[in-house]
Amino acid sequence: MQTFKLIKGEISFDRDKIIIVDDAKKQKRLTLTSSSMWTIFGIFSVLRYLKTGDQFLLWTGLVIGLGHFFIFVLTLSRTAQSEISLNDVKSVKARQRFNNKFLDIKLKNNRLRRVIRVDNSELIKYIETNYETK
Repeated sequence: MQTFKLIKGEISFDRDKIIIVDDAKKQKRLTLTSSSMWTIFGIFSVLRYLKTGDQFLLWTGLVIGLGHFFIFVLTLSRTAQSEISLNDVKSVKARQRFNNKFLDIKLKNNRLRRVIRVDNSELIKYIETNYETK
């Protein structure tokens, strides 16, 4: 069993499963809540455009509403499982975007489990040697 520390939590690789201890459920709820609120704001902005005819309300409502609806749908396609069987894993990749390092665990049912705040070089080397070839 290999255990690695994350900035907030830890991830363990066992022979037949991956165990992740982090705040993914809380983050998913927060993202879903804020995206749905911004989508509703965009809808109300477009509805106000229908009453007033102000172009600014139309375009800001469309950009805000559609952008956050897209984020809402993407968040629904992710999972927050804390224990993942290796039989369900399609691929594990270490990624970096804007100086933020994270792991993407792609499952066979096309859902994604993202582990964020990964700043452990040993973990990244372990992933690259054992999982990225799959």
